[in-house]
Amino acid sequence: MGGGEITAAAAEEEDDGVLLFPPHLFDSLQELVIFECPELVLVDPPTLVPGGGGLQALRSLHRLTIERSPKFLSTFSFSCHIFPSSLQSLVLCDVKGLRTLEPLSNLSSLTTLVLFGCGEDLKCQGLWSLISIGGHLQELKVSGSPGFFADWDPNPRRALENVEGGEEQQTQLVSSTLRELRTEDIAGLLAAPVWRFLSSSLTKLQLHGDWCEGMDRFIKEQEDALQLLSSLQELEFWSFKDLQHLPAGLCNLTSLKILSVNFCPAISSLPNDALPDSLEKLDVYKCSEVLKQYCRGLEGTIPEIKIW
Repeated sequence: MGGGEITAAAAEEEDDGVLLFPPHLFDSLQELVIFECPELVLVDPPTLVPGGGGLQALRSLHRLTIERSPKFLSTFSFSCHIFPSSLQSLVLCDVKGLRTLEPLSNLSSLTTLVLFGCGEDLKCQGLWSLISIGGHLQELKVSGSPGFFADWDPNPRRALENVEGGEEQQTQLVSSTLRELRTEDIAGLLAAPVWRFLSSSLTKLQLHGDWCEGMDRFIKEQEDALQLLSSLQELEFWSFKDLQHLPAGLCNLTSLKILSVNFCPAISSLPNDALPDSLEKLDVYKCSEVLKQYCRGLEGTIPEIKIW
């Protein structure tokens, strides 16, 4: 880990302690991992570093991972930003208390954001600042938050204001920076305001069906939305236990190179309207023998078929 050694100083109380970083790390520490610290709490006002300032004082921090530390944000009031704006990668696993992404709005250099098990009520409000003008987020992975995109309207049209008079001069279509997305919120993602905003930027999409019990097919509106993600090069379906059919219209994804179907035991065949000519690889893992046999029959029509 760059930046030297990290030390922890215990407080006088028997059960409490304060995590202190030596001042020489403030401008040198680039990566920090906090793992399995179930009682560690970010207090408000922050006191993780001498003189206050919390993690914000780690001005050169590029990569931060906090895992299995569920109480870390439990008492934080979110009256200020949590993390330093220098962050490029942020991974939070089993860290509760983050209701929206608003507290991350200062992370203009962030390119990778992973949020696993951070609460079923976690919403994407605040995502706009990370993936639009001034933001650089390219990879977003979310698990355990089935309503992440619910009711979100990114409103990609932003008025360009006259600097002097503050009057609207023209309207500009703002594009997203997001390239890779993992989500379980199928309905939210494929709602019109969201997919329209992301359609031109997404190149890799992982759809997970862990929260889609009883879903045996995509509805027509979702199929229509999915095939309009014109930049998609990789599309993955994971853990749709009841899904019987992949969405129709995949042949319209003319940039698609990799299609992956994993842990989808009820699917027995691929869409009747065929697959795009651009497809270079078909991956089938832990699916029914019927689907595996069907895919073996496609050998010679797709450059690479991998059946596990």
